[in-house]
Amino acid sequence: MLEIRKNREGFTILEVMVAILVLSIGILGLAPLFVVSMYGNSFSNEMTRANLLATDKIETLKGFSSFSPLPYTQTEANLEGIFTRQTRVDDSTTDGSVPVGVYAIQITVSWIDQSGVARAVDYLTYKGIEE
Repeated sequence: MLEIRKNREGFTILEVMVAILVLSIGILGLAPLFVVSMYGNSFSNEMTRANLLATDKIETLKGFSSFSPLPYTQTEANLEGIFTRQTRVDDSTTDGSVPVGVYAIQITVSWIDQSGVARAVDYLTYKGIEE
């Protein structure tokens, strides 16, 4: 009966502890991956919202037939809680780089991200002057 117990094979407590240690180190190695992934998702969400605010304003301004006075400027703060949208419309009389017969529409959406970094997206498009 004593011999049977000695021949039994299995894991010792030391082997189990080493296996747990190796597994723990592997899991801890993945932890930074989750942090970076969450930051990336947050940044992507903020960037998408900023782009939507900019394109929404561009579509609204493209429906206008004229702008007065030029340069037309507008600043809207605290959009969706964190964004500031600046709008500027020029023509060839207020900005020499704008071709004759068109308005230049520039939209800048800026914000401070969750890490405290200042971010911004800029759009520039043109709209024909309707006469």
